[in-house]
Amino acid sequence: MRLFKPSGAVGLELDNEVIRVIELNGTGNKAQLVSAGQVEIPGGAVQEGVVKDVQLVADALKELWAKTDIDQREVVMGVANQGLMMRLATFPKIAADKLAKALRFQVDEYFPIPLTELVFDFAVVGEIDGDKGPQLEILLVAIRKDLLYNSLDALNAASLIPRVVDASPLALMRTIDQDVSASNMVLADISNDLITLLLVGGGVPRFARVVPHAQVTQTAGQLISLEKTTEQQVAATMDEDNQTRPGTWFDGLAGDISSTITYYMAQGQAAVVDKVIVSGRGSSVQGLVEYLQADLELPVEVINPLTNLHGPVQAGDVNLHRYGPEYAVSIGLALRGLEK
Repeated sequence: MRLFKPSGAVGLELDNEVIRVIELNGTGNKAQLVSAGQVEIPGGAVQEGVVKDVQLVADALKELWAKTDIDQREVVMGVANQGLMMRLATFPKIAADKLAKALRFQVDEYFPIPLTELVFDFAVVGEIDGDKGPQLEILLVAIRKDLLYNSLDALNAASLIPRVVDASPLALMRTIDQDVSASNMVLADISNDLITLLLVGGGVPRFARVVPHAQVTQTAGQLISLEKTTEQQVAATMDEDNQTRPGTWFDGLAGDISSTITYYMAQGQAAVVDKVIVSGRGSSVQGLVEYLQADLELPVEVINPLTNLHGPVQAGDVNLHRYGPEYAVSIGLALRGLEK
């Protein structure tokens, strides 16, 4: 047991069959790892980013806190499911104290669901010159209430407090070097049953999609379990000549990334995408990077979420040099908690 536990931030990711947590101390650009860990949960307790069994998840959270020796009760919780919506909008430049009210009158124009059914937030991410004067670039983020409240109930049942509820795709951006994040890229997070795609242009998040594995390929079950059975994973995607077999979930993932880029480019002012960065447990599947690189004809790399971490990156049995891509979302969430 640590005799002194410095104040910091805790990032929490609820994935299918596993919950991950990262505790950091310090500042956003000079953070230190305090604790890291994960706990398995029964399949079905969390499905496609949505908590289905509040008590099972609450019990798992209690176990995880005991296992990692975390004292803090406040958490930054990530959300990624099909109820998560992100839109980049332009709005006439007005005083900051009037912006929130003005947006609420117009937000229904950007989302297909009434604002009364959403938890809504926004951030000013830039300023451009419009035809009628300066305009603000505003990132609108919303989540369906019915797909969020079970997660909040699970936290409450585990005596945890949601300090921040953050969109998991945005958390990934905080783990990337500033020079890299200013480029045009696709961040593809491959969790146990979801693929989250975030297109970033000029360092600004511009478009997001959340795609269940089941919609990508009928053989996604070979990826969903994603336990440390690398030989089985590779066998599922290789033919007798040890070559990647077309028609696997690789192909489905490549297709979704390609269609996301195509949609983005069709918006008129889009810049050319420079690279693809993959994260999540699925990024460790052998042959994925090479397949995507050949199919998309773009540089593809696995995320290194340790850019803003200093000092040892081992906590308990978790070595982030090895498992960093799996904890990328949790690290980004904890970094959000360190922001002033």
